[in-house]
This record gives sequence, C-alpha cells and structure tokens, in this order.
Amino acid sequence: MIFISRYRQSRHVLVLVLSLALALAAAPGTARAQEDDEDFQPTYGRGDQMISMNLGLFIPLFFAGGPDGIKDANLTLGGTGHLMWSGFLTNEIALGGELGGMFAYTPNRNALYMIPLAMRLTYFFRAYPFEFPLSIAAGMNFSRFDGAFKIDPIVMPGVGAYWNMNSEWAFGVDLRYWWVPQFYNHVSDVSNEDNRFGNFMSTTMSILYRF
Repeated sequence: MIFISRYRQSRHVLVLVLSLALALAAAPGTARAQEDDEDFQPTYGRGDQMISMNLGLFIPLFFAGGPDGIKDANLTLGGTGHLMWSGFLTNEIALGGELGGMFAYTPNRNALYMIPLAMRLTYFFRAYPFEFPLSIAAGMNFSRFDGAFKIDPIVMPGVGAYWNMNSEWAFGVDLRYWWVPQFYNHVSDVSNEDNRFGNFMSTTMSILYRF
C-alpha cells in the first residue's frame, strides 16, 4: 500500500510538472500573437477602393477681385455634404471623384446653392489606428443665386483626421477650403472687371468605408 500511495503521489507530481511546462511553452506564442495583432496595419493597393459620406458646416469667408477688392461674403453659416469614391494606386495614394453640395443665405434670405463635381487626389499619412489624409480636388462648380445660374471652376484643398475602427471602417473629420473663381466675358451681361474669387471653408464629420 505504501508503494501504491507513493506511486500515485509521484504520478500527480509528474502531471503537475508537465502541465506547468506546457503552459510556459505556450505563453511566448500567445504573447507573440497578441503583439502581432497590436502591430497589424492593413495595407491597400490597386483594386482596393473606398467611399465616404461627409456632412457638416459651410463657412463663407470673403470675395476677392473686382473694383471693390476684398469684401465680406455677406452670407450666413450654411450646410454642406458630399459623396466621394476613390481607388487606391498605392498604399498611400488614392484617386477618384466626388459630388457635393452646399447652401447658405444672405441677410435678405436669398439662397446660394453650389454643387461641385470634381476629381480628387488623396495622400495618406498613417500612425495606425489613425490616419491623416491630405487631398486636392478640382473640377466644375454649378451655382445658383437669386435666379442666376453659373458654371465655374473650383479647387478644394483639404486635410482630415480619421480613426480606423478596423481595416474597412473609419470615422473622422475633414477641413476643406473652397476656391471658386467666377470669370465673365463679353458674351455675358457682366463686365470682366467684375471677375470674382470666392473663398469659403467647410468642416465635416466623415464616415469612410474601404472594400
């Protein structure tokens, strides 16, 4: 009986030692897996795409040019939004297009509407899970004010800050500058001395999806 008892005790000790050894052997692998998850950074290339939706405030700044020089835009704060699609050329560079819109009012409640349709180039700086896109968009701007309709060029540089929830979804803010030159020629009823350069800003909340 003594030998049987000692045998059982030895067997229990052996099982305990083997269990501890297996646990210690598995621990480094688990730690490495956790580190790999923390260090994981998704990469994007040709064939990867993204779409985004932005909504926020439109901030009128000033008009420049013409005989009056720089003048206040004389518009209220407005609203703006746009839809954007881009395809990745590299992990940092994406090229695409966007369709947007805005509205604002004069003190007399006359409404200004603008609908920009533009090509957009974006460069991403990343510190995962955050990223900071720099963008430039250029295209045509369709505007309507007090019954008058006009098509002008538009240039919109911008900067953003996003938090990546995962490799597909990101949420952030964008700040953009709208530069809208309005040129007149001999065909129009307005003299070319009245050429103007509209200067505006927008700040928006953004939802971005990659696929």
